[in-house]
Amino acid sequence: MAENRDYMEEFFQTYKNEIISDMSIAMRCKIVKVNSDKTYNVQPLALYTDGTKRPQLLSLQASFIPIKIKYHDDIGDSHDFSPFYAEMTVNYQVGDVVVVVFEDRDTSNAKGNNVFKIDSERMHDKNDGVIVGKIDLK
Repeated sequence: MAENRDYMEEFFQTYKNEIISDMSIAMRCKIVKVNSDKTYNVQPLALYTDGTKRPQLLSLQASFIPIKIKYHDDIGDSHDFSPFYAEMTVNYQVGDVVVVVFEDRDTSNAKGNNVFKIDSERMHDKNDGVIVGKIDLK
């Protein structure tokens, strides 16, 4: 009976590893091209186990935190507190190392802020990547 249990444990561990290895959750990549439509082509940095490069991920969108900083210029006697604004913009560049996450479902029909139809059973796939941040290497 113990041999059977060991076999089953080994089988389920192997099965679990196979399923997990097919899922894409997050990946460290380097930006290799900034496209004119504000998407990015990236090269995954982790090699396959045989030492070969993984294929590039193309036309990824980038998320960012929209920040607007408001401050007042209180220099002078008028006490006219005119607001000034400073806005941050996405500043990803070729050579930046970024983190890419992969959405739960097929995003090939996602456009702007509209609802979209899922055209496939694809889940956690490298075709549905989004850049979520830059890794500071300093």
